[in-house]
Amino acid sequence: MGAGGKLDPTALKVADISKTYQCPFAQQIRKMLKKDKIYKGIKTVFSPEEADKKSIMHTDGSNYKKSAYGTISYLPATFGAVLASVVIRDLMDEEEVKSKN
Repeated sequence: MGAGGKLDPTALKVADISKTYQCPFAQQIRKMLKKDKIYKGIKTVFSPEEADKKSIMHTDGSNYKKSAYGTISYLPATFGAVLASVVIRDLMDEEEVKSKN
C-alpha cells in the first residue's frame, strides 16, 4: 500500500485489505473493491504509521492529484522485500500441501 510520508520500516504489517488502517491508499483500494463486492481476501503490506504532514508536495493538478506525499528512498524497497517474502512463503506452503497429497 502507500509509503508516502512514512519513515519507519519496522512498522510495516502484513494483513488482509479489510484489516488495513492509517493508509489513504488502502482506503481508496477498498472503495474500488467495494464496487465489485470484494471486501476481503487480498493480502497486503501496509504501514499504520501516521504520515508526516511536512512531506506533502502540492502539484499542478495534473493526473487528478492536487498533492502527494514524498517518499523516503528505502521504504518502497522495504515494502517490496516484505511482499516478496510473503509471496515466497505462501508458495512454499502451497508446494508443501501438494507434496503431502
